[in-house]
Amino acid sequence: MKTPLGIRFRRLLWTPLRAEAKLLRRRWLHAVQHADEVQSRLLAHILAQAAETDFGRRHGLARVRTIRDLRKAMPVAGYERVAPYVERLKRGETEALLPRGTRLRMFAMTSGTTGSPKYIPVTDAVLKAYRRGWHVWGVFALDDHLDAFGAKILQLSSRMDEQTTPAGIPAGAMSGFTAYAQRGPIRRAYVLPPEASRAADTATKYYLACRLGLPERRVLPITANPSTLLGLAQAMDAGKEALLRDLADGTLRPDLALDAGARRLIERRLAPAPGRARELERCIKASGHLYPKDAWELPLIGTWKGGTLSLYLRELAEYWGDAPLRDIGLIASEGRFSVPMRTEGSAGVLEVTGACFEFVPEDQVERPQPEALLPHEAEVGRNYFLVLTTPGGLVRYDIRDLVRVVGRVGRAPAIEFLGKGAHVSNLTGEKISEFQVTSAVGGVLARLRLPVRNYCLAPTWDTVPHYSLLVEECDVPPARGAQLAAAVDRALRGLNIEYETKRASGRLRSVCVKTIPPGTWQAFDARAVAARGGRIEQYKHKFLMSTVDFERQFPVCAAYAPPDA
Repeated sequence: MKTPLGIRFRRLLWTPLRAEAKLLRRRWLHAVQHADEVQSRLLAHILAQAAETDFGRRHGLARVRTIRDLRKAMPVAGYERVAPYVERLKRGETEALLPRGTRLRMFAMTSGTTGSPKYIPVTDAVLKAYRRGWHVWGVFALDDHLDAFGAKILQLSSRMDEQTTPAGIPAGAMSGFTAYAQRGPIRRAYVLPPEASRAADTATKYYLACRLGLPERRVLPITANPSTLLGLAQAMDAGKEALLRDLADGTLRPDLALDAGARRLIERRLAPAPGRARELERCIKASGHLYPKDAWELPLIGTWKGGTLSLYLRELAEYWGDAPLRDIGLIASEGRFSVPMRTEGSAGVLEVTGACFEFVPEDQVERPQPEALLPHEAEVGRNYFLVLTTPGGLVRYDIRDLVRVVGRVGRAPAIEFLGKGAHVSNLTGEKISEFQVTSAVGGVLARLRLPVRNYCLAPTWDTVPHYSLLVEECDVPPARGAQLAAAVDRALRGLNIEYETKRASGRLRSVCVKTIPPGTWQAFDARAVAARGGRIEQYKHKFLMSTVDFERQFPVCAAYAPPDA
């Protein structure tokens, strides 16, 4: 079969960059093949740098030469260990955590498990590793999807300067910083200019993405959170009249939450496009809606596919059509941890060139001195928590990301994200994880064919405690409530041996389904996003809560327990 002319043309466009891309790919794959050596050299370099800091002197890092030395010198710890040194960094005391002369570009703010934000230092070395990881991802993605070359990249970002520290250092979103740090030729490949990150709320951010994206015909969306794709699609349809009016006139709706300077810069990019507006009007008349699949050719979509976020994927086709979905890899404010080498699945190969990793077995995470394995020692088929040592001052840092090793490329493991270890509920020793909840409930909903979009499992304290599955009243017919409760309870008993033991002994009662008013979860998530600074792309709906009074904030319409409860 002949290759379509359009794809052949795009391959020709890609040819001048192929040599550089192949060199990058070859070097990265060589590092993966020799992961143990690469990690050892990187660790030695990071420790030599860290030894010059107050943090390093406090922990005797000048005497540390190997990973064995490091494990003796420092236990695994979370953000609380580094927090006092970060506070000094914020005041301009660079040598508290970083070597003398290091340029501190910003702090990437991310939510902490206690509710207070974490401030992750971003240096030139951190930025270089972050960019390299994205470039490697892009090389593999374009090699597999050559027709995506030339499509405009649609990537939402948030402000890099949500706060400014006492020393004048910006603190905010890494996505906003990288948008401003892009070189001119690279910026032209993106739908949204850096100024769009200054949108003050999610609704404005979505509107700008649609308004600046609709003149384009081929778009490559990239976003960590697939719920962002759903929100963007729904915003496009809800605002279609205003969008087509702005598109035809070359204007921007006046009521957007956007400062005057950003608005001026964005409006300079706009031009009337009445022909494109008429084309989209015909789409609306034909289908009754305006979704991304109606507006754009979508050769590829990059988003997270693993963990609890996989629950959103089943809804994407309604809005985004049958575009291939490629996982973007495990990324956090602390860095990039994996690079998927194929479109199928969500697993990626450990990114061994940007940070040093240790793997703590899932069943040892609560031990004072858990066993820690190096990447080449991690076993296929087992679950681990990741521990990081980075060029940004984090040493033996417990990020609490739970991953499964699913394979191996060279000396590096291939990992898939399962969930955050902090999302665990424990009423009486059962230690239910959010991954277990989404596995159990997701399987039951698919089997029972119930169109439940969002839900949450929360512990309920009673004479005999139990878990309540909170769902919106419109999603579960009264006749199916008890059936759903029984099926979820059985699934949890099959996934968690401690839950099974507590149920069998009568220390836990069966799951109870409780319905709450329609629209509750949308309002709840919107409040949570606003409380965290309005960054929808970082927010993840919680499918498991550990606080026993969580459900009291919602009016319960009805409750359903299994017949034998």
